[in-house]
Amino acid sequence: MASEKKEVAALLLMTASMMTLDAYSTFQSSPWTVENFGADDEKARTCKEYLTHAVGYSTAYSVAAAWLAKSYWPVVGAGIANGYLIWLYLRALERGRESGSTDWVKTETSQEYGNIADIGIGIGVEVF
Repeated sequence: MASEKKEVAALLLMTASMMTLDAYSTFQSSPWTVENFGADDEKARTCKEYLTHAVGYSTAYSVAAAWLAKSYWPVVGAGIANGYLIWLYLRALERGRESGSTDWVKTETSQEYGNIADIGIGIGVEVF
């Protein structure tokens, strides 16, 4: 019986953690994308707004799951995932702000290649 309880607790923790990641992928762009516009004040503001939505939704979901399961593990799972993701997104915004990045492509790259097609080709050449 004790083994079954631990297995259920593990499933509740993992499910709430994954649901939190799902919420972020619904409400947010990737941290890499966020880093690319961190110096744009308006985009950074909306990023933080959607970060709040992701935290709120995933927290409400995990509290409801905890209530239904009569277990605190969903809240623990969502809490760990939210803590990590908040740190990750705020770090991405800060990196973007520090680098002055406001768009997908850094100015010197766009000037070097000229247009969006050339940028794609240039990136492909740099990768390979």
